Amino acid sequence: MLPCIEQADIYFKYKGKKPLTGAEQILFTAAHDYLKGVMNGKTALPVKAWKAEYAKLTNQRKTPNQRYLVLKEEVKEAEQIRRSVYSILRQEQREQQPRRAQDMER
Repeated sequence: MLPCIEQADIYFKYKGKKPLTGAEQILFTAAHDYLKGVMNGKTALPVKAWKAEYAKLTNQRKTPNQRYLVLKEEVKEAEQIRRSVYSILRQEQREQQPRRAQDMER
C-alpha cells in the first residue's frame, strides 16, 4: 500500500505544475502510469483510504512486534537463570569431588 501512497504524493506534487523539468516529468509520468495500472479504470484516487489502511496495518504489525520483544526479554532472563543454576550445580559438584577422593584414600 505504501507505494500507492508515495506515487500519489508524487503525482499530486507535479500534477498542476508547469513547466516540468526533465526529472520532474519522468517522476510524474512514472507515478501517473503506476496509478493508472493500480486504479483499474477508476478516476478518483482513494488516498485517504490508502493512508487509513496503511495506519491500521502498521498498528496491527506493532502489536505482535511488541509482544515478541517482551517474550524475547523473558527468554533472555530464563536463559540467564538456567546458566546460573547450572553454574551453581557444577560448583557444588567440584566442591564434593575432592572430599570423595580424600575419603577413598583413608
